[in-house]
Amino acid sequence: MKSLNKLFIALGLTASLSFVSCVDDLNVAPKDPNVMTDVSGEMDRVLAECYQGLATSGYNGAGSSIISGGDAGANSFTRAVFVCNELTTDEFAWKQFGDAGQYELATMQFAADNGVMYTTYSRLYTVVALCNEFIRSVDNGKFTLDTPELQNKAAEYKRQAKVLRGLCYFYAIDMFGNAGYQDETMPAGTAPEQYDRADLYNKVVAGLEAVSAEWGETYDVPAYGYVGKEACDALLAKFYLNAEVFTGTPAYDKCWNICEKIIAHHKGAGFNGSGLANSYKAVFGANNHEYMSQGSRVNEIIWGIPQDGIKLQNYGGTTFYMAASTSTSTPGCTMSTADYNLSASWTCMNAREQFSNKFEWVDGRSNDLRAALWCTSVEGFKITNGDITNFADGYAPVKYTNWAYTENGDVDTDNSPDGSNAFCDADWCVIRLAEIYLTAAEANIVGKAGDQSKALEYVNYIRERAGVEAWNAANLTADNILDERCRELYGENCRRTDLVRHNKYAGGNYNWNWKGNVGVGGTATPEHMNLFPIPSTVISFQGYKQNPGY
Repeated sequence: MKSLNKLFIALGLTASLSFVSCVDDLNVAPKDPNVMTDVSGEMDRVLAECYQGLATSGYNGAGSSIISGGDAGANSFTRAVFVCNELTTDEFAWKQFGDAGQYELATMQFAADNGVMYTTYSRLYTVVALCNEFIRSVDNGKFTLDTPELQNKAAEYKRQAKVLRGLCYFYAIDMFGNAGYQDETMPAGTAPEQYDRADLYNKVVAGLEAVSAEWGETYDVPAYGYVGKEACDALLAKFYLNAEVFTGTPAYDKCWNICEKIIAHHKGAGFNGSGLANSYKAVFGANNHEYMSQGSRVNEIIWGIPQDGIKLQNYGGTTFYMAASTSTSTPGCTMSTADYNLSASWTCMNAREQFSNKFEWVDGRSNDLRAALWCTSVEGFKITNGDITNFADGYAPVKYTNWAYTENGDVDTDNSPDGSNAFCDADWCVIRLAEIYLTAAEANIVGKAGDQSKALEYVNYIRERAGVEAWNAANLTADNILDERCRELYGENCRRTDLVRHNKYAGGNYNWNWKGNVGVGGTATPEHMNLFPIPSTVISFQGYKQNPGY
């Protein structure tokens, strides 16, 4: 069983910040520091609240939220980002449309009054506000730092908070473009200032580069569940890969170089000495914390968000992915949650036909190990999506499970959680080493950075682990690397970003079922939909300029 930091877990019971998520500033305020009884411990707890802003929706169980209004379960960070970055693409089709705005997202009919988009925007800026308030509290002397050890600890914690904040800004820049910016230098309660997309990118990236430099040249291993220099650099790799979209100026050389540094840190162990886990399946099991920092196996999960079926219950994260993609009540289909060791089953989400066809199938089975857990025609599911509301219309793309696995991918029943649990133990993958390998390869293929022979080596680590044929140099094309990222990284909040970068999201260069609210084959959508609209509530309260086309 994983050992979570006790202060992190304690947040399920107590919180040392009083949260207010307002539509005007999405600001949070701390308790009066004069009433703090353990100032050093309080610093630990306040930082942990920044982390839990990513891990759960609230601090009082799965149905609680630090954001007022709407579905509490739907506004957890992982789920809010997933809904916008995966369910609006060719990968996943959402089946339940009880929440206003879900159908419009699933069919790519974006509007500024979409409540689901506003939930995502609110979660991003609530976590930004949490991180800002923590850093501000350190800088303003709210904690007693009367020893060099405490001063060093505070400096380390500030760096971590800046990285967490940077992740939120990545998604804000990616999804909303000309979004708001606020940091610790601005007084609490100040509304975020709207920035041009390129200027916001430059400001956030410069801050992350400075944080990485503060950590020095080497990669120390942080505590389980926490971020360090390597997570910061992996996040910078994501920024650099998308620099041309975000700013108009590519940064492929920077992308290649930082990926090379991360890769060099991992090489020598794991699958073929790559630093990857031996089993793809095991990376998404209930004991995948073993692949995170301080784990007993290779550290493929460079950045993960801890989940725990007992102590960190929420309706986002891996519980969301597992429960949404399984069903025990679909007529004509045989699927059991017992196969995945979780009692929850929501019948909400399956694969669009174009996604399924990224894999090769023979009689409903694929040799690609990344699809080994899928339910397909063998279990009665159709690969087509003629009815977007019918769970049987589309393969079930199971990825996370609540089984523990050995390093070779065999189920370890002795160390698995109780299958009657409704919440999953598997940790959520934010950035894996596999993504870094594919990012480096794309920087070479598209941006001509680095070395082609290395790019080929990196892609083939990924493909050979998946049990599929290795590529040769002729296979290193932009379309192929996009498809390979889809097969490897599906469900990891990359797909919309990838499609936009390859000019295959909005417009008509690539369509998929139900894109543009047209069933089989979909239809082209306006180019301005490469960006989401700034939510109308934000426009109203903060006076921002709306993105073009909305």
